[in-house]
Amino acid sequence: MIFDYDAILRAIDARVSVTPPDEIPQLLSPLPLAIWGELLLEVPARYPNLKAFFPSMASEEIQTHWTGNHGTALLGQTIAFVESLVNGYQTMTRRGLEKARVLDFGCGWGRIIRLLYKYVGYENIFAVDPWDEPIALCKQHGVKAHLALSEDVPVVLPFRGPFDLIYAFSVFTHLSEKTTNAVLNTLRRYIADDGVLVITVRPKQYWQVHGDAVADRMMAEHDRKGFAFVPSNRTPIDGDITYGDTSMSVDYVAANFPRWQVVGEHCNPIDPYQLLLFVRPA
Repeated sequence: MIFDYDAILRAIDARVSVTPPDEIPQLLSPLPLAIWGELLLEVPARYPNLKAFFPSMASEEIQTHWTGNHGTALLGQTIAFVESLVNGYQTMTRRGLEKARVLDFGCGWGRIIRLLYKYVGYENIFAVDPWDEPIALCKQHGVKAHLALSEDVPVVLPFRGPFDLIYAFSVFTHLSEKTTNAVLNTLRRYIADDGVLVITVRPKQYWQVHGDAVADRMMAEHDRKGFAFVPSNRTPIDGDITYGDTSMSVDYVAANFPRWQVVGEHCNPIDPYQLLLFVRPA
């Protein structure tokens, strides 16, 4: 697949190290997202400047441990999310991402950031995670973005707002109800008045993977209030175990967060337990 784009990639390779950060998306524009993503799995040595300039990939062990998948299979899920993220933002705002300030809330080892270089100048990408290991991995592999630790239950963020786009992939699929409320209140203060927040939530059907006893109890809880949560074995913070497994309905978000308005939802068949919600300031 990369071979078909060899001449384009060689031209990009010749220019990338002298291209200003805000012009990188234009430089990469001839490449389809799938080609760009496949290239970043392991940049061939014949593109030495691209290999030196862009991040190396986390190990298969880390990819699988953190996401349950790795390599081209995980890339397919990531591409689906990024395409939905970019298309949704452009449709809702009627503008591109080239000049947008973007926040990755819960960045992990930076797998989404890598693909976003095709759309956003890396100096406009900001990323936080409450765990120091992901931030260390991002730095180790050369992820180009403003990186910082956040609190487990952030009241403030380590960057100034506002952000035009904030996304949180597989974050609200793990937060307690109290933490969900706190995080959405905090993000509301950091988003532009005409910005877009994209989060993923799990549908009720997710609980079927846990087995009959847990599934029946959690699906009933989801039906009752639109939110179900099984805490992990962690130390409580202010009396609340903040992290576990979570399902949340669209109606729950609409009913409980009046400062946000759900304006769209999308499910990628390749990743059915990550329902995308597009939310804007109300």
